[in-house]
Formats: sequence, structure tokens, C-alpha cells
Amino acid sequence: MLDKTFVKEIKKAANGDDSREYRIAFYKELRQISIALSNRYKFDDCIKEYGRAKVALCVACTIIQDINRHESPQIIWAFEVMELWTNQVPEYSISAATINIHPAILSENSYFLRQVTTIK
Repeated sequence: MLDKTFVKEIKKAANGDDSREYRIAFYKELRQISIALSNRYKFDDCIKEYGRAKVALCVACTIIQDINRHESPQIIWAFEVMELWTNQVPEYSISAATINIHPAILSENSYFLRQVTTIK
């Protein structure tokens, strides 16, 4: 179960004003973030620069894109995050935000983010 504050952050960042213009600008930003996150040493910097909600969306998209290479808790977290993103075109959203990184590195880098955004 996701933290309430984090849920609000995701909804605000992902859905914006529900306009087409916002969606296009948001996809472009997610693409930039996913490229930056492909460098395994930039994860914390990306959270500081773009915010944990946008980084979490990229992580969730990547986990869902390659679902067979991740563990159950990661998959559950990813689906909970993605359910909050109602202003999306599913095929394009996931491909725009997918991080080009090995699943083990993604898991290691995103572990703390997943822990602090989940209620125990």
C-alpha cells in the first residue's frame, strides 16, 4: 500500500490538468528522466532534480515492461503506482518512461524509494 502523500504526488505529477498539451510535455520529461536514470550512478540526483513521483513512474514503467525479471513486491508496487496515472496512453506511456538498465541494478537503485513510499 502506497503512502498517502506519495499518492498525491503521483496523481499531481502524472495527471496534471488532463490536457493533451500537459500529456505531451510530461512524456517528453519522462523520456529525459528515463535516459538520465539509465546511468546507474544518477538515481539519487534524478530524485533531487525531478522529484520522487516522476522517478517512481519511470521505475514502475520499467518493472512492468520487463515484468518477468522482477520480484513480486516490486511488481505489486509498480502496478499500484501505475494505477494512479489516469492521464496516459498505455502503450506510449510505458515506452516513453522505460529505463535502459539491468533489472538487478534497477532493483538496487530503487529499493530505498520503494521502501519510503510504501506503508508497512
